[in-house]
Amino acid sequence: MIKHERLPLVNSYIDKWAKEQPDSVAMVQHEDGKEITYKKFGSLIDFFALKLLDMGIQKGDRVATQLVLLPEHMALMYACFKIGAIIAPLDLRLTENEVVRDINKIEPIAFFFLGETPVRDFRMVGKAVSKGCPSVKHLVQFTADPKPGDIIEGAVSISDLMNKMRLVWLKLTDIFTGKLKKIYQQMDKRTPALIIYTTGTTGEPKPAVLCHENIIVQNQILERGLDFKGNIKDFSILVNLPPSHVGCVTETFMTTMFLGGKAVLLRIFDTKTTLEAIERHKVKVLGQIPTMFRMLWNFPQYETYDLSSLDFVAYAGSAVDTTFLKKLSTMAPRFGTGIGMTENAGFATFTPADISHEEMAGQVGRAFDDLAKVSIRKPMENDGFAGDELADEEIGEICYHSPIVFLGYYNQPEETKKAVSEEGILYTGDLGYFKQMDGYKALYLSGRKKFVIKQKGYNVFPGEVEEHITQMEGVDVVEVIGKKHRLFDEGIFAFVRPGADISLTSQDVMEHCKSIASYKRPQHVEIWPPDKELPLTRSTKVDKLKLIELADPIIENLRNKGKWDANQEEKTDKTKDSN
Repeated sequence: MIKHERLPLVNSYIDKWAKEQPDSVAMVQHEDGKEITYKKFGSLIDFFALKLLDMGIQKGDRVATQLVLLPEHMALMYACFKIGAIIAPLDLRLTENEVVRDINKIEPIAFFFLGETPVRDFRMVGKAVSKGCPSVKHLVQFTADPKPGDIIEGAVSISDLMNKMRLVWLKLTDIFTGKLKKIYQQMDKRTPALIIYTTGTTGEPKPAVLCHENIIVQNQILERGLDFKGNIKDFSILVNLPPSHVGCVTETFMTTMFLGGKAVLLRIFDTKTTLEAIERHKVKVLGQIPTMFRMLWNFPQYETYDLSSLDFVAYAGSAVDTTFLKKLSTMAPRFGTGIGMTENAGFATFTPADISHEEMAGQVGRAFDDLAKVSIRKPMENDGFAGDELADEEIGEICYHSPIVFLGYYNQPEETKKAVSEEGILYTGDLGYFKQMDGYKALYLSGRKKFVIKQKGYNVFPGEVEEHITQMEGVDVVEVIGKKHRLFDEGIFAFVRPGADISLTSQDVMEHCKSIASYKRPQHVEIWPPDKELPLTRSTKVDKLKLIELADPIIENLRNKGKWDANQEEKTDKTKDSN
């Protein structure tokens, strides 16, 4: 793949492709087959930008959305970038109260939302925002061709907002004044562009502000990871993640726009629709989290779909074992992974091409120091400066360096200081280490700092125990957490889901764990039903906090039976094993 130059703005790439390949398809909406060329996308962006200016929205103003993945949604996003407004796409699954809470954190001037749908009546969200968010002056309801009573009081329909006669007048006026071009020229690579709320397992969502440079460097990292060998006009990627997540907007969609390829959009994720879209559009690249891949593989008709167009499949979000990788390799000739987070706009590392399953298992790729350094460091000092950098194979906190470090949490300076050192180094909360491989250094993930289990004076990394258990034949998914223990401080609690039609008992797993150090052995193994999904966060990662909560009644029941820590004495490890 030819490496693309780093242009100043995310929009610069739309300008580039609209000029160099105007008739190439930038995106297609799978559900209705609607295609948008780069030339048309550029025009749509300009119309939205002119309308936003007409509404009085200026550089630095915030705009919030709660929409599905649509070409118009993405055009609105790029229009905000063009005039310097900061757009914040919100998760569709947020309740009315949660939307009001998150909107009031950033005080947007406009809110774009859905109307009544078969799944949910989003007009209730609009009403809640109208009542509870005083900063919002413009409510725009995405209901095409509304009937009387469809649009809530105080809102305007998207059809009326984008009235063709008004847009033509705005466009003609702009030809003479050049206002949009003048405003666009004020933007630079560090202009705040996008707010993505953190969606991990670290408490209430925080609004992370990303600039153009953050996004573009992430695009370059992913470009190197994918290393697409064909004609870039043949590059296509399926975008089936929520627009409220970096996996959708900055990783899959904006990397495709950066490359000049085609994005196949799904309004919302659905297993069957995903498979249909790959087959119909002959998609080349698919990027998902492991849970979504498992959902595809478990779909009863999975084997009947023609997925032979796939050239590359990428996973991220959680660790996997060699069994998963072997199954993944049946989908495409090339596959890989990396690590990143909302606060760095997506990927910071990616695995080299053509390494073995065994070499890939456990690692999350290599860094690209010429784009953005990744380091392993001691904890941040009390004075706010970064801790010392650690040597290879020493476990510490994974840290990201400029230019992929976000601008901060919107209007939350104290939270920002906890994450970014005085030198501008981002502390991720992930623990890991570098290991020298043949020709590169691989980053290995040990787990989340907050989920490290303290037992018998040792730090136990859940990922290490999970990796050991997944080596058992018949094990599908493992999640390990720590729970309060009266003797050990924290006990190790493992949720294990066997594969379909596999007979597996807690005792089987406990017996298998006798081959690791005693302080790493679970005090309890809970077998999860094979046909039931583990609880997920809104970014479709396994929800560790929910599992910690689910373990409470199980542990209480164990105590009632004289197990767990009921007798306050160590019942295990009475062997000669001295750790």
